[in-house]
Amino acid sequence: MRNQPGAAFCPASFPEMGIRPSAQALELLEALLLGVGLGLGYDLLRPPRRRSGRLGGSLLDLLFALLAGAAAFLSAMNSSGGRTGLWELSATLLGFLLYLYALSPAVLPLLEGWYRVMFNTMRLFKKIEKNLWKSAKKTFQTRKNGLL
Repeated sequence: MRNQPGAAFCPASFPEMGIRPSAQALELLEALLLGVGLGLGYDLLRPPRRRSGRLGGSLLDLLFALLAGAAAFLSAMNSSGGRTGLWELSATLLGFLLYLYALSPAVLPLLEGWYRVMFNTMRLFKKIEKNLWKSAKKTFQTRKNGLL
């Protein structure tokens, strides 16, 4: 099939080379937001990691590493046909560090307060449960002995 005369100089006949700068900027913004999200996830796991001892802390670190790896993998598969460049990785790291040094000092005390309330509530329910089991045991033992 022959091209029509003058078609070779028409910009519409050339395939688009690469991606547009606006699409690249959007991918960099997504990478930056991924880094901020990873920082928030790190802060969400930080208070229970401090309370759970050495083994629990190691397991929570492993959980964070697996979740962060999965998020980075899914982000890479979503952008640029599965190819992640150094710019996207740098933007993700920048977002993570930006969160840790700019937002984390304000967010972490709120999360620690929320976890403190949650753990104290769990401790209270555990005490109530323990007292209920004691009273149930006492009640059933007195019935078994025929005192009631």
